[in-house]
Amino acid sequence: MYEKGIHKENLGEYPKALHYLFYALSLKGTSLKTYKAIARVNRKNRQFLNGLDFYSKAIAIFPTNAEIYALKADLHRKIKEYDLAIKHYDEAIKLDYANTEYYIRRAQIKFFLDDIQGAINDYTAAIAHDNKNSYLYSQRGFCKLVKKIFDGAREDFEQANKLSQNNKHIKQMIEIIKEIK
Repeated sequence: MYEKGIHKENLGEYPKALHYLFYALSLKGTSLKTYKAIARVNRKNRQFLNGLDFYSKAIAIFPTNAEIYALKADLHRKIKEYDLAIKHYDEAIKLDYANTEYYIRRAQIKFFLDDIQGAINDYTAAIAHDNKNSYLYSQRGFCKLVKKIFDGAREDFEQANKLSQNNKHIKQMIEIIKEIK
């Protein structure tokens, strides 16, 4: 039944997909992949509150699964409930502190909410787990540029340039910072 539900989801037949997924859930009981699929189909069908409800149910059953918290955070972000999104990314990070993607998503929200220092802190934490990622350095550099921390921004863009030497945008940012300073 799960496979039929996924097939219907792929066809864009969301009500039928939900029918099969609920049936699969009734047969197999507590299946993480089925809960995730039901929440995902609800999201695709723009039934955001139903999706959040199924993520909550999955969290109650699988409280140590970081991905569920992150998926719920993603949905809160989608419907512009940023404080709740940050709260759930916090939980995901507590459970899987080495997942840089969670820090990136939380940093993006913090930047959007004008918590630039919070975004810098998240990019710094992500860099601690993946110091070979030029994207992380360039994003932190941009945040520092916004805060007018020019030396730190230049250092981050230079590190990003070392890791990704063919990126014209990074080179351009280094030149812009040199002109500002």
